[in-house]
Amino acid sequence: MRKKIIEHIIERFQSYADLADQATDEELLDNLSVPKNKDLRSHFWCVVGARESYTKGLEIGEWGGFKCSLQKVDKAEVVEGLEASAEAFQNAVAKIDHWTEARDELLTSLLEHEVMHEGQIIRHVYGLERSLPPSWKWA
Repeated sequence: MRKKIIEHIIERFQSYADLADQATDEELLDNLSVPKNKDLRSHFWCVVGARESYTKGLEIGEWGGFKCSLQKVDKAEVVEGLEASAEAFQNAVAKIDHWTEARDELLTSLLEHEVMHEGQIIRHVYGLERSLPPSWKWA
C-alpha cells in the first residue's frame, strides 16, 4: 500500500507541475470574488511548503513543523519550488529503509494535503473560467 501511496503522490506532483507550466504570473494572482479565497500563488506556496516540511519529517521520522522556502512566489520560483520539492521527496523516500507508523502517517498526510489543495484549485480555476491540464485527475 505504501508503494501505491507514493505513486499517487508523484502523480499529483506532476499535475501541479503541469498547471504551473501553463499559468502566467498574472493568473497566479487572480482571485474569485468570494470570501476566504486563495489565489494560485497562495496555494502553490502552501503546497511547496508542505512538501518540503513533510519530506523533512519523513527524513527525521517525525513532524518537525511547517516551513516554506518560497519568497517571491512568482512563476519561475513556483516552477523551481515544485520541481525541487518533488525531487527531494523522491530522494528521501528512496533512502528510507525503516518505515515506522509515524512515517506512514506523514506520507498519508502529504497525499491528503496535495489532494485537498487540488480540489480547491479545481474550483478556483473553473470559477475563473479557465482550463486545467489533462493530468488533473479529479477535474
